[in-house]
Amino acid sequence: MQLQIECNNLLHSQELCCLCEQSFECKEARVIVCNDQGSGCGNACPECISQGFSWIKTQFEQSNRSQRTGRDYQRKTQGVAIGA
Repeated sequence: MQLQIECNNLLHSQELCCLCEQSFECKEARVIVCNDQGSGCGNACPECISQGFSWIKTQFEQSNRSQRTGRDYQRKTQGVAIGA
């Protein structure tokens, strides 16, 4: 996981935190949570940022784990015929 800081061109825009899913107002800069390959996963709100890097990493890993579990379940159930 990586954190990327960027200038925000749309001052006072409403964003959804990728960690806690709360709406927040994005100010002059924003923190983007990225995976290990550098792909942006979403913005982090000030409350989540204030929890520190270790907390953010834990939340990010838990979110990824639950998303993988859901995708794995969908793959398994897509191949099962009705009445099987």
